[in-house]
Order: sequence, then C-alpha cells, then structure tokens
Amino acid sequence: MTEPKDQLQRDVERTRRELGETVEALAHKVDVPGRVKEQAQETADRVKEQAQETAVRVKEQAQETRQRLTAATNEAIGSLPEPVAEQVEKARRHPGAIAAALIALIVAIWAISRRNR
Repeated sequence: MTEPKDQLQRDVERTRRELGETVEALAHKVDVPGRVKEQAQETADRVKEQAQETAVRVKEQAQETRQRLTAATNEAIGSLPEPVAEQVEKARRHPGAIAAALIALIVAIWAISRRNR
C-alpha cells in the first residue's frame, strides 16, 4: 500500500512543478511591457553590432582606397618627365603652397574676366 501512496505523492509533486512552469510562462506572456523592453534591448544590441561591423568595413574600404590612390598617384608621377616629377614631389610635401597658388590663379582669372565685361 505504500507504493500507491508514494506514486500519488510523486504525481502531486510533478503536477505542482508543471503547474509552476505553466504559471511562469503565462506570467511572461502577460508581461507585455517587460517583453517590449526585452525586445527593444535586443533590437538595440543588434543595431549597435551592425553599426560597429559597418564602421569596420568602411574603415577597411577607406584604407584600401587610400592605398590604391597612393599607388595610382605614384605611378602617374613615375610616368612624368624627371623635372616635372621633382616639382610634383615638392608640391606634395607642401600642399598649402599649392592651395595658395590655386587661389591666386582663381582670383587672377576672376579679375581678368571682370575687366573684359
């Protein structure tokens, strides 16, 4: 007779455990604000991760582009006659001088065009 009593006790404990799990699952489903916050946090985490991955890809592409442009510039300078290549190299070391010369050229063209009107 103790076996049916023990079996009944185990069944009661199992039923309590299952009922507790069911109540917990239902409480989670009913907690809409909590689920919304949870989903919002997951979405924010995904967006942050994608933004970081995109930033890494952009930096890598920028570096590759910079390297290709440097190689193309060096190749173009290498194909110039020696005196011109030397002047270009000097100009590359002093970009401010190039900017000043271009501004002076633009101002001169503008002044000449104003006189001709």
